[in-house]
Amino acid sequence: MDRSAFFRYLTEVDARLFPDGMSDAQQRGLTVKLTIWDAHYSAYPDSYLAAALGQIHRETGGRMEPVLEAFAADRSEAAQRLQAAFDSGRLSWVKTPYWQADESGQIAVGGGDIQLTHRRNYLKAEAQLAKRGIACGLAADYDRILDPVVSAHVAFCGMIEGWFRPCRLADFDAGDGRLDYRAARDVVNGDGAHIGDEIVRNCEIYAAALRAGGGFQRGRAK
Repeated sequence: MDRSAFFRYLTEVDARLFPDGMSDAQQRGLTVKLTIWDAHYSAYPDSYLAAALGQIHRETGGRMEPVLEAFAADRSEAAQRLQAAFDSGRLSWVKTPYWQADESGQIAVGGGDIQLTHRRNYLKAEAQLAKRGIACGLAADYDRILDPVVSAHVAFCGMIEGWFRPCRLADFDAGDGRLDYRAARDVVNGDGAHIGDEIVRNCEIYAAALRAGGGFQRGRAK
């Protein structure tokens, strides 16, 4: 794929996602994701990548690099912010605070491009990536999810294989690689009714940028 054309589309042709220009950090984050997709996931339709990038854009607040929940500097700060929100009643759907230290002594607040919470999900991600021959060390060190390469694999595999919720991208595939981007929000979060328009916009812009760059050569999934 012509990455220059991809980035040019996002910064010059349709700059709605990057109205103030694309920072070096944003370009670096996107570059890692394109590289990982090209090397490991290019057997899947480009619409799957567009869906992943569009949702990552939302989940990272447009940073396009792995973040911690509440955009905190570290897990302790994230836990403090979540506890304050919980105490004020702003996390009414949370039954058991997951930001307290677990049996490993670590704090399993959300982290990554598509955020993982709870130790069981860090363990699952490590086990599933190991099946693909990808060692990530998430069980021993949750902050490994902030490694851009590890995080990209978790985001892509998680959406393709259905780790985050009981559905996967293929469930929203019309059969020819076209995705219902609005409905596919459910792969990550069940809030599509509230932010569906934003998700569709994000995904369609990334899809157009991928087309501008010529897309990826379909090959055998690795």
